[in-house]
Amino acid sequence: MILDTALLTKLTLEPYRDQEFQEPAGTPWRAMLNPTELTFSRKNTYQATPSAGSSAPQQSFGGGEPDQVQIDLLLDGTGVIESDESVGERLDALLALTEFQSDTHQPYYVHAYWGRFDFRGVLTQVDVTYKLFDRAGEPLRAAAKLTLKEVVAPQEAAAQERRESPDLYQTWEVREGERLDTIAYRVYGDPAFWQPLAEVNRLVNPAGLVPGQVLLLPPKAADR
Repeated sequence: MILDTALLTKLTLEPYRDQEFQEPAGTPWRAMLNPTELTFSRKNTYQATPSAGSSAPQQSFGGGEPDQVQIDLLLDGTGVIESDESVGERLDALLALTEFQSDTHQPYYVHAYWGRFDFRGVLTQVDVTYKLFDRAGEPLRAAAKLTLKEVVAPQEAAAQERRESPDLYQTWEVREGERLDTIAYRVYGDPAFWQPLAEVNRLVNPAGLVPGQVLLLPPKAADR
């Protein structure tokens, strides 16, 4: 039996040139078979400070580290799965996502998604184990373990960190598909704050945001 992978929703890796994920950099890479395992990791760091009169040091929060995911994939070229590319060709395309770009002087940024899984970051490591070969030595089956580390654009990180700083003005560059209420929720934690946003930016049509448009984000305390 030959599986028709066109009928399946497949894990997709989209390469971008910029950490805002606005400049696509070529054709997306799609898995032949969906992940056999996906591991998510989040880590905070703490610093131990000796405390006088106590045998246990005090733990002070040192900051959060980028989220990380590991994805286990299987590539099969034995004919069980229909494919126009060999296992070797698909691995070459996958490994190309880690290559140095001459214009940006760094590898690609990668948007990985599949079902509810949605992750934006960089591909920090690819481990490949070849499982089967043909008589000419070409790989027929391989297992790949991908490690991605989260990347957050500076403006988004600033918006997240400044939610509790009502005295600071910010700006926001609109992305494809974003709405004013979703921006209000991400910045202020309140989708109803879209109205002050519309007023400050003098938006005649609040629903007509354009990708690349820059919005002024007022201090929440100034309007509420």
